[in-house]
Amino acid sequence: MMGKAIAGATGLLALPLVALFGLATLAGSAASGTTAAGQARFDPSDEALGDIPPLLLELYLLHADACVGLPWQVLAGIGKVESNHARFGGADIRADGRVQPPIIGIALNGRNGTAAIADTDDGTLDGDSAWDRAVGPFQFIPTSWRIYGRDGNGDGVRDPQNVFDAVPAAVAHLCPHGSVEDIEAAIFAYNRSTEYVELVLDWAARYTGPLSAVGPLVGGYAYPVPLGYATEALAVRPHHDYPAFDVGIPVGTPLFAMTDGIIAAVVTDAGIYTPGGTARCGNTIILDGVDGARYIYCHLSLVTVTAGTEIAAGEPVGLSGGEPGTPGAGNTTGPHLHLSVRADGQLVCPQPMLLGILRQSPIPPTAAPATGCITGQRQTDWSAWLALASLFDQQEAGS
Repeated sequence: MMGKAIAGATGLLALPLVALFGLATLAGSAASGTTAAGQARFDPSDEALGDIPPLLLELYLLHADACVGLPWQVLAGIGKVESNHARFGGADIRADGRVQPPIIGIALNGRNGTAAIADTDDGTLDGDSAWDRAVGPFQFIPTSWRIYGRDGNGDGVRDPQNVFDAVPAAVAHLCPHGSVEDIEAAIFAYNRSTEYVELVLDWAARYTGPLSAVGPLVGGYAYPVPLGYATEALAVRPHHDYPAFDVGIPVGTPLFAMTDGIIAAVVTDAGIYTPGGTARCGNTIILDGVDGARYIYCHLSLVTVTAGTEIAAGEPVGLSGGEPGTPGAGNTTGPHLHLSVRADGQLVCPQPMLLGILRQSPIPPTAAPATGCITGQRQTDWSAWLALASLFDQQEAGS
């Protein structure tokens, strides 16, 4: 927002944005902007903890949740590039959130690579009655502050030099419609420079730590993919040739443990599948749940757990894959997660379990049938099935 290109930016990130930030989990999500409702969240990296002042880190985490699709570390990347997290020129953040001394950019007079913007605020914000200047830790020009400025601390003043106001204002600029589907476009709208976008994303990647748990738990169970892909229509789709569940999701989408248990086995060296090969499942995770069932996740692009470790429902197990011809994808025709559940020695249909989680009334795997979820065979109306199962449970409880 400083009105000039950022020189010396790093190259484009080698990994897709979805793999770095779990962005696919956010676009189109049914969540209302809270992480507990299903937004993926990455913990701060060690570099983030060492570089970002604790107050600002808290504000980045808090206010990014107000925008579905905005990872907190992207917001932090902008804070780094714009003002080194409010430290530019020796500034510091006071306890009340105000930056001292105030951060004021150079005159936007058409020189030094800047746009020419004549004064619009009579120097009220920037002290310059001839030309506008970018102000505050997020470098708002006065016209933008009039649009996006916020009173984040409720003191009745919208102050671009106060981080309690500036951070939610930056979110409002990046996310004017309540959600973000194209992160690069949102950053470019903040500062129209491709070098700036690259630099922000580079810092965002450096600030990205491991996945942390997301999504609500329902009766000890969690949905295995982010809620953006957790619709009832997808949950009940049949599998093509045996009891299982396939859901098409972009490579790099975070995956989560459906229940508490132990990681019984991990396959991470599946290589590239060839016709007739044995690595049909590709990179694989096998979770033995406390409910006595075995959960098998296939086609992962990244595994973040190790065999023998305990895991809780909702904790991340890795990232999805399935891109044909890539290492670990296995036998696949497109990016997706394959999930199968084995209970009482047989494969059962995950569909009623998934639908039950979405309807806040999960069923155990031992109650799931082994038929009714295979393409070309008689299909079960899982909605009606769950209703009957619930009625039966109520009758049993009352007897």
